[in-house]
Amino acid sequence: MPMYANDYGNTAMLYNPGQNISNDNNGGVKGNNSSKANISYTIAAYLRLSDQDDAKDESNSITNQRAMVRNYIASQSEFSHAEIVEYIDDGISGTHTKRNGYQQLMDDIERGRVHCIIVKDLSRIGRNLLDVDDLLMNHLVVHDIRFIALGERHDSLKHPMSNLELAFINLSNQHYARDLAQKSMSSRVIKMKRGEYLSCWALFGYKKSETQRNKIIIDEECADYVRLMFSLAAEGKRPPKIAAILNAQGIPTPADYKKQNGVEGSWSHFRIDPDYSFWCGTKVWRHLKDIRYTGTAVNKSTKVKKSGQKACLKRSEDEWVKLPKAHEAIITQAEFDKAHEALRRNKWSDPDIGHIFYNKIKCAVCRRTLTRTNPKRPYFKCKTKYYTDHYDCPECIITQESLEMLVLESIKVHAAVMIDHEKLKLAAIQQSALSKVELERKISSERKAVQLLEESITKNITALISEKITQETFLKKKEIIAGTIAEKTAVIEKLCEQLKIVTEGKDAIEEKLAGLNPLVDIEKLDRELVDLLVEKVLVHGEKSIEIIWVGTSAAVERRFAKWV
Repeated sequence: MPMYANDYGNTAMLYNPGQNISNDNNGGVKGNNSSKANISYTIAAYLRLSDQDDAKDESNSITNQRAMVRNYIASQSEFSHAEIVEYIDDGISGTHTKRNGYQQLMDDIERGRVHCIIVKDLSRIGRNLLDVDDLLMNHLVVHDIRFIALGERHDSLKHPMSNLELAFINLSNQHYARDLAQKSMSSRVIKMKRGEYLSCWALFGYKKSETQRNKIIIDEECADYVRLMFSLAAEGKRPPKIAAILNAQGIPTPADYKKQNGVEGSWSHFRIDPDYSFWCGTKVWRHLKDIRYTGTAVNKSTKVKKSGQKACLKRSEDEWVKLPKAHEAIITQAEFDKAHEALRRNKWSDPDIGHIFYNKIKCAVCRRTLTRTNPKRPYFKCKTKYYTDHYDCPECIITQESLEMLVLESIKVHAAVMIDHEKLKLAAIQQSALSKVELERKISSERKAVQLLEESITKNITALISEKITQETFLKKKEIIAGTIAEKTAVIEKLCEQLKIVTEGKDAIEEKLAGLNPLVDIEKLDRELVDLLVEKVLVHGEKSIEIIWVGTSAAVERRFAKWV
């Protein structure tokens, strides 16, 4: 099956569905514009399946879509000389357009490689009302692309549905997607209670079953590494010592093991050197306390920190969904208990998360969190050199007392900068040449102008369809109008910023100043204040640290604090 590369790192599959379909460049296509009659005619077969779609087997569902499209093409004599290109998004939701197959299709449309799109039904191209409406009623019309949805019997060339019918179907598809998401969550809870494995990647020591969905089986090579960790722990070795042994023996980390076996992922994006990883005490401890190695399934252990974000928070253990004997055990419960009993005798436990700098102090070289030692007079030190010589990390010890003093002084300076910023805003209000009413009037006028320009694009589309203007004229007009819209949008943004400053008013700014002024004279840090202001503290060496502030402008984002 021939293939060609695209800008998204994928390939589009070209195929001939039968002997009557060939790549003959001289073949005409019945029912198409004369401008395309003597050139190769390309049909894009778009196939999409969401993880939430009701299908027993994803690949079969894609296969069914392919069969429907192929059978239709084979039954139409006008497509006998057409070339067919498949664009596939398997396991991707249609509620957004960030789909590799879809983006590849849009790119090929822009390059003039596609003349017709065929889908099983409208919901395959997307389930977002605005996106699909814009595609069908604007984008494809401008590029003179024929669109066929088999399920709805819609053919934009021969028997198109009205815009109202299309909008109604797209609205229905959008509501269906929302309802499906709710049903999918209920289905996931049921699967959790059955002990099914729902994570994207198999737990280190296991691999995904090729015969059973949502099932993991033991990966014997990798499982030996897990057994070694528990064996060393049972002998009384602490996680840092175990990590050093694993590194000395050249045992791959979970990320390296996946990479060696051809599994691609984004787990290395946060490392300074994405091609290098090593075992450390924290990583070993994370595996040693994982009860899933005893065969117990654990689900619902985390929750999304904020809707729309990937960051997660750990749930309390009483919220977890557990099921013993859900999969093969790499170690027995007795071996698990023996290892943890030895760790308890060695006084090993989870790190203290109660101190004010928890997860904030990082090495500026390897970017790992510094280890906090000696609770009575705590200090921080980078332990990376204990595990590897790959990084030239600073060999310094920094006491928490020194850090508190430096961060405290830096917060005072940072607060002073923010106070100056607010005072400048006050001065801007006093010197503003335009009043609130005048700004609102100007913004309204510019927005009406943008609206008229957008309406003129729609009128030009209508003129293009009715052949009152040529496509060349339309594209020229569209480019000019789009440029004017961009200019006016920039003006609106500036006016809105001015309006925000004026609307915020003297009272609001003075309220902020009242909150900032105490920071200049603050005498002691606490956890709440550090979390509010400090994203992280990078340790460069014995004489300097670098504070990265939370949510501040680039001008004051980074500030060095020096030891006196």
